Order: sequence, then C-alpha cells, then structure tokens
Amino acid sequence: MIITGATKVLALIGDPVSHSLSPIMHNGWIADHGIDACYIALPLKSDDAETEIRALCRFGLAGANVTVPHKRAAASAADESEGVVANVLRWKKDGSVSGFNTDGQGFLDSLAEAAPDWKTRVRRVLMLGAGGAAVSIAEALGPHVDTIYFANRTQARADAAADALRAGRVLRWDDLERGFGAADLIVQATTLGMGANPSPDWPLAAAKPTAICADIVYRPLETPFLKSARERGLATFDGLGMLIHQGARAFELWFGVKPDVEKARRRLIEALG
Repeated sequence: MIITGATKVLALIGDPVSHSLSPIMHNGWIADHGIDACYIALPLKSDDAETEIRALCRFGLAGANVTVPHKRAAASAADESEGVVANVLRWKKDGSVSGFNTDGQGFLDSLAEAAPDWKTRVRRVLMLGAGGAAVSIAEALGPHVDTIYFANRTQARADAAADALRAGRVLRWDDLERGFGAADLIVQATTLGMGANPSPDWPLAAAKPTAICADIVYRPLETPFLKSARERGLATFDGLGMLIHQGARAFELWFGVKPDVEKARRRLIEALG
C-alpha cells in the first residue's frame, strides 16, 4: 500500500508489543476492505502512561489498541470510557478520545466457538490472574454465571477485582487445588507460560472432567496450562480466538465494518508457523 498524508494511522500501545500479531491481523483486514489506513505497534515504556496516551492525540491517530500494562491508564486518559480498563481507543475529529473494552466480549465469542453450550455448563468460574484482561473477561461472564473466583499472586489485586463484581469472590493462591476442583470454567489470564515466564505446576488433575480450560496467551499457542489440560481430556481453547474476536470488535468500532475472523485466523496461524 502507499501511505500518504491522508492515510489513517492506528496503533497498538503497550510494553512489550514486538511479539504481537495485531499488526498482521488489522493490516490484513484493512487490505481486505480497501481502507486507506495502516496499523503499527508502538512500544510505550512510561511511569506516566496516562499523560503519554493523552499526548498521542496531537499526532492524529485515528484509533488504538492498548495492551499490558497500560489498560487502566488508557481508560483514565480517555475523555469517556466504558469502564476502568480500556483496550480500545477511538479519537474523534475534535481530538477527544473514547475508551472501549472489547476483551470481555471477544472472550465470550471465542468461548461460544469452543463450547456452544457453555451457558448451560458453566456456573462457577476460576479466574487465574486479576489484571485488566481478567477483569474484563469476568465482567462479561458475570451476568451468565453464579460465582467468579479470582486467584492472584498479589492478594490485594484479587480482592479489588472481586469487590468490583456481584459474583466476585477471592481464592488464595495457595488454595488453587480446591479452586480447580470446583470450577466449570478455568481461565488462565496471567502471562505465566508466555515467553520466558515459567509456568507453575497447575493442579489440573483436580479439575472436573467436564471443566472447560482457556488460556488467553497465544505465544505459544499451546501453553503448558493447555497442554496439561488436553492430556487429561479436558475441553480447551487458546488465546488466538480472543485476540481475533476482540480485534474484530475494535475494527468495527473504528471503521464501521465487520471483518472476516476466519481470514484472520488463517493469517495468524501462518504467522505463528
């Protein structure tokens, strides 16, 4: 494509971003629809990400995705936001910024693909992690389930996540075996098992045979968590579906068109090798 002064620029903001498949996904969709735009990755190392994100409007960005660790800062930087965390920003012509969160609904879209009957199967959820993605997923699941237990290595973050939800509860990190045994859906929403981050010995042997296990990590596509779950015959799905579905919702917010999720999956599987 030819980039001109009229080309709309969108970005992924986070730290790190070099591993992300989002540029491949969004630039593929941009080409599919013949849109004069481009999508780039912008690493942001900052102790004041809120101020840095606000400053981006001076550069004429049309929109952005925001990933760890800046989702809360993105929501605070927006002039209006759907919640306390935002993974999508959309700039208006007057320079104001709206914040959205497509993580939760993207996860539900992916869950429905993997387990179409999940609403009749899932009453109790175990959420491993209490970061921005975990909170967004829990908010989306909340109206459909009875209880969501947060287990996090930093207890205060689990407490805060649980307190914000009607169905929220806290499970101590050292009591994971009991949590695995009671859950209908187990969501691995930490970076454990991704890159150089070692994966713990998850107590999947305690899980119900009917449990559904999800990992929001997609590099590697089969994490140690998912590998262990599959070896035990449990239903599983990886983080690629959530990436694609939350991205599709973001793309529609920016451009007003629904992109082809299957085309994106083929492209991303190819990119992952």
